[in-house]
Amino acid sequence: MVLMKVIIFCVFSSIFTSVHCKVALSEQKIADIFNSIDKKEPKDVTKNDDFTTTVATIDDDKIDDEKTVQEITNNSIEDDTKENKTKNDETHKSVNQTCKGTDNSEVEDSKGYNEKACTNETENLTALILTPFIERGQLQEARNASRVDPQFFLGVESYSGYFTVNKTYNSNLFFWYFPVEDKPVNKTPWIIWLQGGPGASSMTGLFDEIGPFKVDATFNLKKSQYSWLQNHSLVFFDNPVGTGFSFTEDSKGYTRDMTTYSSHLYTAFQQFLQVFPELRTAPLYVAGESYAGKYVPSLGVEIHKRMNKPSGDVNLQGFMIGNAYVDPAVILQLPRPFYHFGLLGMEQMDMLKPLVEALAQEIAANNSIVAKTKWMNLISLLLVLTHQTHAYNFLHNELMLGRYVSYLNKPEIQKAIHVRNTKFSFVNMTVNAHLALDFLSSGQGHFETLLEHYRVLAYCGQLDLMMPCVTTSENYRTWKWNGTDKFIKAPRLPYMYKNKRAGYHKTGGGLTEVVFLGAGHMVPLDIPGPAKDLITRWTHNEKLSVRFPLLEGTFIGDFIKNNSMLPYL
Repeated sequence: MVLMKVIIFCVFSSIFTSVHCKVALSEQKIADIFNSIDKKEPKDVTKNDDFTTTVATIDDDKIDDEKTVQEITNNSIEDDTKENKTKNDETHKSVNQTCKGTDNSEVEDSKGYNEKACTNETENLTALILTPFIERGQLQEARNASRVDPQFFLGVESYSGYFTVNKTYNSNLFFWYFPVEDKPVNKTPWIIWLQGGPGASSMTGLFDEIGPFKVDATFNLKKSQYSWLQNHSLVFFDNPVGTGFSFTEDSKGYTRDMTTYSSHLYTAFQQFLQVFPELRTAPLYVAGESYAGKYVPSLGVEIHKRMNKPSGDVNLQGFMIGNAYVDPAVILQLPRPFYHFGLLGMEQMDMLKPLVEALAQEIAANNSIVAKTKWMNLISLLLVLTHQTHAYNFLHNELMLGRYVSYLNKPEIQKAIHVRNTKFSFVNMTVNAHLALDFLSSGQGHFETLLEHYRVLAYCGQLDLMMPCVTTSENYRTWKWNGTDKFIKAPRLPYMYKNKRAGYHKTGGGLTEVVFLGAGHMVPLDIPGPAKDLITRWTHNEKLSVRFPLLEGTFIGDFIKNNSMLPYL
């Protein structure tokens, strides 16, 4: 029997968060997969506020047993559901099925809600659900109710609340909307941001990447110098159901595939536009990173299908994905960047070949759970062999993110953003587990459809070992749409930021690919200046960089001419 040591890390935002959070999360539900197989408790190695590193032992002979893994995952889901229900019973007690109108009078709930028309009341706080307002035509009342008191957030205007996406299970998605600063909302581009995971809260994008403020070392807010809000309106959805502040009151309410996911999110999207109709005419871009490489096109196709319907009228312009997991092909050659960056030796690469081949076989057989397990084992082994603490940026030993979690658990802050009493966490492993069977689904077909009508920006940080730029770039070149040939033949040019080379870009056939220097898995976190600059230029249809002249009659000049790279000149 072969036993192998693996390291499991918990961090705040990642693709396939279960790789990093199996042990370190307070629930530790998914860790049962390891512990029940080996019957050994994992040894806790290090802990701090940002991430936890834990060593566990996995029996490699049993890891291939899909039934075993599935049963343990199901047990974890059941345990988590019971725990969540207990928490809900304690902190989410309902009152009579009534709703207070604008005059503070009570209105009977005639819509069949499990937990009342306007708010789900708790002993201390209430979750502001806007759906009943919308159904009664009280759109201005919904807007007024969702307004966040700016005194808690450095004077920044914002709106937050919930939209019901499934009445049967009382499933509700949380949103937080920030109108653009000092520009006309109905004309300025707006961005819907979707975090990956699956199960990672979009509050990571808000507080650690692109939002108007950050939480400092003293757990107080400070303005962000590089917020995308300066040139865009921003909307953050905690998705899928159960992620972040979003919730459901039945385990059947969790998302198990991209079809259900897109249906839920589009339902919330429609309701959002009814409350904030001025955004219908503003250029819309759907963005996300990591596992959102599947979320973004799923929502995009839903919006596109309904564009010609009155309720679907919106100015959709394009999509943006960062270090994205779009298709399982991108994880097949995971050891390659470790080797090419000099982190692995040739002998170690040869040793890993059987593991890579085994992963490829499971992907080819569409065995999602077994493939995900083997992928996680491979990541963990690579980190051990290269003495890395995480796979997001191999030049950084620590990830400076996640301070916002403590901030969002303050009662006065939860009250200010209209959420119910809850212990907020940056990732929900129950959400992650429910989507395990969808691990091998692909978003490539959706992107191929969308590229026939819209622009797509795919950016990547070159130091990411989780979703390497080489493998994601190779995947883009397999996409088939009417602009494929133009993209393949387009020149690759330097991307300049403040007169310095920040990366490389390539645009053709509606697809723009950018590789950033010095950044990892979360580009806006690592290099916020160049990231903001790129997004602003791209959404405002500005040139990404100047052309560089080349000398005539030189070897370099002739070579470029002979290889159809004339745009360089």
